[in-house]
Amino acid sequence: MKLENYYDRIDQYHAGELSTGDRQSFERELGSNSDLRQAEELYRLSLSALDYGVEESLRNDLKKWEQEGNRAASGGRIISLRRGIFILSAAAAVLLLVFFARPFLMPAPSSDELFASYYEAPTESSMRGGAVPQNALTTGKTALAEESYADAVEDFARIPEGDPLYVEAQFYLGHALVGLNNFSAAKKAFEIAANSNESKFKEKGEWNYILACLKLGPMDAAVESKLKTIAQNENSSFAKEAREILKKMK
Repeated sequence: MKLENYYDRIDQYHAGELSTGDRQSFERELGSNSDLRQAEELYRLSLSALDYGVEESLRNDLKKWEQEGNRAASGGRIISLRRGIFILSAAAAVLLLVFFARPFLMPAPSSDELFASYYEAPTESSMRGGAVPQNALTTGKTALAEESYADAVEDFARIPEGDPLYVEAQFYLGHALVGLNNFSAAKKAFEIAANSNESKFKEKGEWNYILACLKLGPMDAAVESKLKTIAQNENSSFAKEAREILKKMK
């Protein structure tokens, strides 16, 4: 399809310069000629592209250049600057469509990709302090820092429910289970921390619970609701990350 073959008629049609008979004939042909129909659609896109990116003063300049260009000849053929602008504008319109549609055409990230992007294992420095030497929590933290995940799980699991260190142990137990790729058990451990009243572990516990849920499968309504709540809470340490995930999963 050569756009220039149809340009003059399409331009006259949109400018209202066709007679009643010619206009009706043009509209009938639009219904039967797919090339003409595509050229007319691209013409309208080109106008949108010009409206999007060209200021009024520049459009006035283009009209002057067109008048000058129409007076120039090359090899006996009249040069139409406006026709050239139409072709370039049509190309720009297509590029604009691709640019704005690209985020919506990209596939949603996988569960593995989301988890890898937002999960952070606790560092050795973040696990120091607050524990009596040689207790199960301390030895568990040491094993976790050394990536001896099975030993860490065994140590953290020794701390019973009701113990003052139980919530903290469950939080780090979740991370040790992540190290063993046992995300179902990790989710349960993080949930205990998330549902506790201990501020030090409640927020991080909830965030890691959400990541574990995402790792295990598609985002369900409950997880989406939690993410929206976090995203809307500017005081949350994970508001930015929650908004990013929600945007990626649209």
